[in-house]
Amino acid sequence: MEKAKYISKALYQHSFVRYVVIGGTTFAIDFFLLVALHGFLNINLIIATTVAYWVSIAFNFLANRFWTFGATETHIAKHLASYLTLLGVNYLYTVGFLTIATHFGMHYTVAKVIAVITQISWTYFIYKKYIFK
Repeated sequence: MEKAKYISKALYQHSFVRYVVIGGTTFAIDFFLLVALHGFLNINLIIATTVAYWVSIAFNFLANRFWTFGATETHIAKHLASYLTLLGVNYLYTVGFLTIATHFGMHYTVAKVIAVITQISWTYFIYKKYIFK
């Protein structure tokens, strides 16, 4: 039992584990909001993608800044500028990928999952090395 407690604590303290938890929660917010807006309310896919993306990102920034990477300095603008640059790139990639993928017949939910999985490959590294270092 003591070993399990030690392993749990070690995992909790690792920034990548916290990043995955926050990322999963961010994805859930983004995905379900997209489905609600586009799938149930029939809002245009680009508008629904935009709203869902930026709402989930507000959560993601605050959770990653304070919990995942423990950035405590009071000047939030330092992190926000580089974070918004990365998110701008990720946003354009997401909208572009969903637009192209759905044009060729892929369901928007599948396209969204693929877009997020692709972004994971570069986002953690950029957060850790540049944004929240």
